[in-house]
Amino acid sequence: MDSNSLALRADILSKINFYSSDKSSLTQSGINKVLIFFISIIISASLVWNKAYAEEFYLKNGDRISGQIISENDNVLLIETQAMGQVSVSKSFLAVKTPKKVVSVVKEKLWSGELSLGYNKSGGNTINSQMVNSLYLNRKTDHNEFTIKGDSYYSSTNKKMDSQNWRGMGRYAFSFGEKNWYNFYKIEGDHDRFAGVDYRLIPSVGIGYWFSDSQDWKAMVETGLGFEHTSYNDGATDKNELVLIPRAFFEKKIFKAATISQDLTLYPSLKDVGEFRLRLEIALTSPINEKMSLRFSFIDDYDSFPARNAKKNDTKIISSLVYSF
Repeated sequence: MDSNSLALRADILSKINFYSSDKSSLTQSGINKVLIFFISIIISASLVWNKAYAEEFYLKNGDRISGQIISENDNVLLIETQAMGQVSVSKSFLAVKTPKKVVSVVKEKLWSGELSLGYNKSGGNTINSQMVNSLYLNRKTDHNEFTIKGDSYYSSTNKKMDSQNWRGMGRYAFSFGEKNWYNFYKIEGDHDRFAGVDYRLIPSVGIGYWFSDSQDWKAMVETGLGFEHTSYNDGATDKNELVLIPRAFFEKKIFKAATISQDLTLYPSLKDVGEFRLRLEIALTSPINEKMSLRFSFIDDYDSFPARNAKKNDTKIISSLVYSF
């Protein structure tokens, strides 16, 4: 703390002592003394804090003025300085102004993640329950990105399970040439008991392009080539084939804090024309506080040629609580 700040703090304390000794101005209770003492500390600290963020103004003649802008108009700056008080400076004489750097060590946050849990239960003539869990991890730099994602879904009606599926995905992408273009390498796996799929694995490689990657608006498209292996639990023959994997994703911030997103992925067969799978996920996420959010999701899994006794379309509406870290 500099000499002027010390002097100001001493002056504040002397006034506090004066008023605390005058019974007509302030009671002699210990609580009031403590409160006034802390107020003096806060005032002194704020003065020092403000000085730490003083700016340096360089004039065209080589002079320099250090202080804070109190007011300004189109032609003049009014600067509060420590040595000269308030100084008016014509903007036409300014060369450049530079805020003093405050040295601090800030660790760049590379990893981010989400953990979500959803549970719905209804009773009466029909007892129905649904549970969904999801984990998302992402590490992103200016040149590459690593993502891990997994989710599981279970539901039962009258204590009899009628849905059981899980999905997992690992993905690595790196930019090349222009920052917006990237390569990716990905492996996906899923299981759907009531759709007849014991497990499905799809390693793939491809290329993509980011149209925008800001906090308020994200949009990208990509396409990959993958090898799909499907093992069925109903006795059907295992299936192996090449598939294309076009994907489109966008996320938009709405109402200042909430976000709406859509992720659409197609899996057209290169062997059987007209046969394809589709996965669409639309989500609305509304924050509760800095870490917690409420999310409503619509998920549609479509298979043009499903396993025996399975339906082509499988839709879900899910509400879940999301923890971000």
